[in-house]
Amino acid sequence: MEYVNSRTNVKIELEGLTEQERKFYRQALDKFRRNLAWLSFEEFAFDPQSPIFTQRRSHLHVMKDPLYLALEDMSLQLGVQQGMIARVPGVSPKLTNRSTAESGAKRRRRQPQPLSVGASKNA
Repeated sequence: MEYVNSRTNVKIELEGLTEQERKFYRQALDKFRRNLAWLSFEEFAFDPQSPIFTQRRSHLHVMKDPLYLALEDMSLQLGVQQGMIARVPGVSPKLTNRSTAESGAKRRRRQPQPLSVGASKNA
């Protein structure tokens, strides 16, 4: 079994999934194909009772898990399709969000904080 994103050509091999994970994947794929609302898909796919969390022991195991990667790709695709995530040509949506957040944080650090009227710097 293989997950393929036809827009980005991302391919994720899913051969090692358990029966429970395959069933969950098929449910997620059905919801994805029906264009379920992005946040509803997120709630379904990344619920603490999801097999991606109940079957793994660490954050690193989850992040490398093929089922997680397929669900994350579907979620990002739904977000883009529904206008919740901006698509930048040639850049994955996940990277776009991260770089935007980082650049915003850098801007906030560089700008001095305005003082309230009557406040002093040592207050």
